[in-house]
Amino acid sequence: MIHRQSRNELALILRQYVAGLKTNDDLDNVVVDCRDRGAMAVKQEAWFLYDDNYQHRAIGQHSIGRSDRREIARMILFLHSNKEYLWPDYRTVPIFDFTLNLFTVGLWGKKAHFKYKQFVEAGDFKAWPFISEIELEHALVNPKYLAGI
Repeated sequence: MIHRQSRNELALILRQYVAGLKTNDDLDNVVVDCRDRGAMAVKQEAWFLYDDNYQHRAIGQHSIGRSDRREIARMILFLHSNKEYLWPDYRTVPIFDFTLNLFTVGLWGKKAHFKYKQFVEAGDFKAWPFISEIELEHALVNPKYLAGI
């Protein structure tokens, strides 16, 4: 399901954060509809962009590098598209529980590795959050903004 309001708000705040206009707290406080798996996945991935221990803008030592900006631009392009999020559910925040791994004699870690491998192989990972390069190319050729110029 696509929740347009969630996607638009997240795309706007994400863009403003990267430009240094909004703080990490503003980005963290964006509420997205949990039924929109794409918005949820992008918000979860955006968490890696900032230090959530204190409030700051993406300037100076917290500025976003060129390669990360390209990934963020792809996320924003996805949020503005009407594409469903087709990747399997997967938490990109690695949670390694030493105790669970110890009690399960390593099976916990193997399962986590299997789920990660399954996630990466579900589509063209270089196009994430789009499922394929074709979807990404289509969105690039048909942008929501500046179309017709």
